[in-house]
Amino acid sequence: MMNKFLGLIVLSITLSSCYNDKEEQLYINEFAKNTDTTHTDTVTYSKDIHPLMTGSCAISGCHVSGASFPDLSAYTGLKANINRVKVRAVIDKTMPASGPLSLDKVAKLQSWINSGALNN
Repeated sequence: MMNKFLGLIVLSITLSSCYNDKEEQLYINEFAKNTDTTHTDTVTYSKDIHPLMTGSCAISGCHVSGASFPDLSAYTGLKANINRVKVRAVIDKTMPASGPLSLDKVAKLQSWINSGALNN
């Protein structure tokens, strides 16, 4: 009887010591570890993001008009789907289908999103 009681105490202490991070914090911490945050230049849609999208996402057969949703070939489509892009390309790194973006591209995309995802 005493062994069962001690076993129950050990089990409850063990289970109560488990810690569960909030999912959002895990993603934020992962992003912080894996990106270069030393960008001093302002990231703009026209100079940085549009070329990134047309070179990695809005390519034939992928995220262009008449192909896979969403159409990311223009600012309006990207802005309308910014949360989807952030989750897939920045957080989960499941897009583009050819493989995740480089850390530098992820950092630029994250910086642009954090700055309001402006059409500049």
